Amino acid sequence: MKKYLFKFMVALFAISSFAFASCSDDDDPTNNNGSNTIEINGVSYNLSAFSFMGDWNETLRKGDFTVAVDKESNGVKNVEYYTFSYRNATCPQVGDDFAEMDLALTPLNEEEDGSIIDLEDSFKYISGKAVITNTNPSESEITVNFDNLRMSNGNSSYTFKGTATLMFEY
Repeated sequence: MKKYLFKFMVALFAISSFAFASCSDDDDPTNNNGSNTIEINGVSYNLSAFSFMGDWNETLRKGDFTVAVDKESNGVKNVEYYTFSYRNATCPQVGDDFAEMDLALTPLNEEEDGSIIDLEDSFKYISGKAVITNTNPSESEITVNFDNLRMSNGNSSYTFKGTATLMFEY
């Protein structure tokens, strides 16, 4: 009996893996104005469908969120991750500016083999804004308007511009 149950479970797992596969590229995230791009250092990138879930930790009074973009080079599409961490007295709300929350940035890059590497040390806030324009707990989303948000680590910097709806767990 155990032998048949095992075979049934393996078959069920194999069938379910096909059921959850996406067959089209219609599942790209879009922000509120219908665009699915954000500008980083003056270059426009498509927001990636592959991202990390941001969150808020009430006990530690800190959280994070990630901007993930598709970057194509020599016909190969890689995902670059820009993870922002912040500290605040309360869970982020509409109108809050992440730039006022001890904001730090850690850029990450996905290698061709799918592994993720940390590109550089943490970047600190220099200027600009990152204002929350919408929260949607039922959809696990947060919308952030980046207004020339500049982050630097001394050796290099990143400037973000545009509005992005990102995954966020409340």
